[in-house]
Amino acid sequence: MLSDAFLNRLDTLALHIRRQSGAAGGGLRRSKALGSSVEFSDFREYAPGDDIRRIDWNAYARFERLFLKLFLEEREVQVNLIVDASASMGFGSPSKLRCASLLAQAIGYLALRGGDCVTAFTLGTEVRRTRALRGRHCYAELAAFLDGAIAQGQARLNQSVPSLPLPNGGMTVLVGDVLCEDGYDRAFHSLIYRRQELSVCQVLSPQEWEPSLETIAELEDSETGDTFVVAAGYDVLRRYREAAQSYVASLRAFLHARGAAHVLLLTEDDFEKALFRALSRSGLVA
Repeated sequence: MLSDAFLNRLDTLALHIRRQSGAAGGGLRRSKALGSSVEFSDFREYAPGDDIRRIDWNAYARFERLFLKLFLEEREVQVNLIVDASASMGFGSPSKLRCASLLAQAIGYLALRGGDCVTAFTLGTEVRRTRALRGRHCYAELAAFLDGAIAQGQARLNQSVPSLPLPNGGMTVLVGDVLCEDGYDRAFHSLIYRRQELSVCQVLSPQEWEPSLETIAELEDSETGDTFVVAAGYDVLRRYREAAQSYVASLRAFLHARGAAHVLLLTEDDFEKALFRALSRSGLVA
């Protein structure tokens, strides 16, 4: 769970959602739908059956015609948090899963405080989910769910994400290392097809981003169990860093080309401090 001090800092921010809401429930987000909020939108001529309480009598006095006042309706946004809880997320100290959990909690807290509906999923050996959460008081339930995630199994984004029960429209934030043997394109296309405002927060450990192997080492894939021997030297590490940077750059380009956001975070001991910096520059908060 995030510290009280960090939650107090989050209270100065708000979750930034670019698209206007189209959800059915009442909330605090401005919608394209017309309803009963106090924010004026436009006029239209009265038609039989309209609510006479919305007639603008001042306009009638001027034009001797009946006009109705129209108002913008405020609706909640469905915010979906998808956290990769596969075995590879257990790597690092603190683990990538721990940092991913804290990041998802921060975004979920902002959504709950802003009057939106939040559903969280974890992808690992099995898919776990919360109920639909509403209200700031549900943060403790969200935090307990995410803190209880265990890094095990394989996430397989291209298989699991398209089958998630997500509505059309809303916002989805996926948090994980996005290191998938079968790729990620089908997963993200499925979210974009369902009109999700997509943000991907890629969490990597410093050891993955800047390894410091100096001798021959045996490496093991934490998800498949495959092992291979690497003779670590300057040239090998240089090519590894170039490959890692190229992979992250290609993921970012893939997402940006489809109107989705990408944020890279490295795990560190004082992750709350790093998290606040990342949120501030990610476009997810305002």
